[in-house]
Amino acid sequence: MLKLTTLVFCFLFVGFSAPTHSSAAVQDGNEQDTQTITQDPTVAKLVITGPNKVSPGNLVVISVEGSDAKSFKWLILPSTNNYLVIEDGRRVVFSSGTGGTYTFIVACSLGDTCDLGIHTVTVTGESDKPVDSLTSKIALWCNDVQTDEKRDECLALAQSFASVASEMEGGTLTTPLEIVRATFKSNKEALGDSLDNWIPFRDGLSTQLKKMAASKELTDVASHIRVWKAIAIGLREYASTL
Repeated sequence: MLKLTTLVFCFLFVGFSAPTHSSAAVQDGNEQDTQTITQDPTVAKLVITGPNKVSPGNLVVISVEGSDAKSFKWLILPSTNNYLVIEDGRRVVFSSGTGGTYTFIVACSLGDTCDLGIHTVTVTGESDKPVDSLTSKIALWCNDVQTDEKRDECLALAQSFASVASEMEGGTLTTPLEIVRATFKSNKEALGDSLDNWIPFRDGLSTQLKKMAASKELTDVASHIRVWKAIAIGLREYASTL
């Protein structure tokens, strides 16, 4: 049944001839044991790497960068919106705030050949993230940012939010207006002339914060500290994928 399913997927989602071999990476537990078959370089070969077990809220990067292929198609089961395909399909960024097992099916093509592999990620244990839902959203917002120094600016922005959180903990910022003004000033200093490049992130975050305020998740200094720290963590994790 598995062979039939993979062939059907290859035909439906890639549209090329069926694979003549199997070369997908195999993971066992937290170890990543890549098994490949030596083959003709003109034939598609898929190599998948990524973790198998993560805690809720952690950012997962699944890569097929070591593959010999030109195009890639992904299918994730069960269906979820908490992922982002980047770098022309060569990497997927994923996060889930709740437990469960997710299956990542990817097909690749090279010329008139294709290959297919399956990778599973189990989300289990207690969350170590202050706000689980922000991690995957931050990745989506950051992906729309266009700047040549994206990684460095992302880390600078993460430090900015962390610094404002520290100010709140020190008692120098006590009202929402003071927090907003301090955050804008800090972010402007962190990004400099690139501030406008981060409008997609700013707009996405602003909308999310308004929703959190409306649902009483963002009501006092303590909740702002928790969320600002979560934003910093999400930005650092996204930067680690660049």
